[in-house]
Amino acid sequence: MNNPDIPKYELDYYFNNVYAETVNAVSRFVVNKCGNILDVEDILQNIYARFFRRILKKGHSDIENPEAFLINIAKFECKNYFGGLKKHSPVSSFADYSEEQMYEIEAEMSKNSKRLEDVLCNEMLARQIFEDIASQDSLTGKIFYLHFVCDKKLDEIAKELDITLSSVKNKLYRTIERQKKKFNI
Repeated sequence: MNNPDIPKYELDYYFNNVYAETVNAVSRFVVNKCGNILDVEDILQNIYARFFRRILKKGHSDIENPEAFLINIAKFECKNYFGGLKKHSPVSSFADYSEEQMYEIEAEMSKNSKRLEDVLCNEMLARQIFEDIASQDSLTGKIFYLHFVCDKKLDEIAKELDITLSSVKNKLYRTIERQKKKFNI
């Protein structure tokens, strides 16, 4: 399966550079195609996993424009994901984590000497807040994702979603205040 002509460190370096250069554009594309913002991270993971498998198997010398290549993969992944070929079941409580996932989380968090319970509570709260936002209004979910995950400025979001800057600000700030009250933050 692996291309023996290309050293693994070179593939890793190439992949990491492409990821850093394209993740914002690919994320924006997927956000604009998704009806449910909660599906975005799963789709992005599928896109970059498929890309890595492809360069591992065939190399990358024939890829002239990695962003365009990834957008084509994104089109295919969105179609597959929403065509029912892949099912999504988000983790919504501590009981939903497998033993392996709990072990990985604990191992990762022990590096920073954080308590696992605190990390899981923060992760669960963040997930609940994001799911609450996404379930109320898909446009607001897109605004939050583009701003907080893709690190887009509000005026860029307004232009990309073709709405006014004041609409973006209103949705963002009102939703933040609503979430603070709802979750006692």
